[in-house]
Amino acid sequence: MEQAKVYFLPGDLVSLRQEIPNKPTMYVVKKATKRITIGGVKNDQFQGILCRWFSTDQKMQEGIFNTKDLTKDVNNAF
Repeated sequence: MEQAKVYFLPGDLVSLRQEIPNKPTMYVVKKATKRITIGGVKNDQFQGILCRWFSTDQKMQEGIFNTKDLTKDVNNAF
């Protein structure tokens, strides 16, 4: 069975697919890319999705996640 494609847009609320303690609800900032030059040709390589969240001690955290590790959090939608 084919799964539907999920697109992450800036402002979307997401969470990690894995079950871990204190799993944060994060928001998508942007698509993260890295520019690579091979033989004088510039290519943008997709790295992942840049997300921000607040830790349990109320400090802002930021990280890049693989799209397969994220799921849209429809319970906490605006």
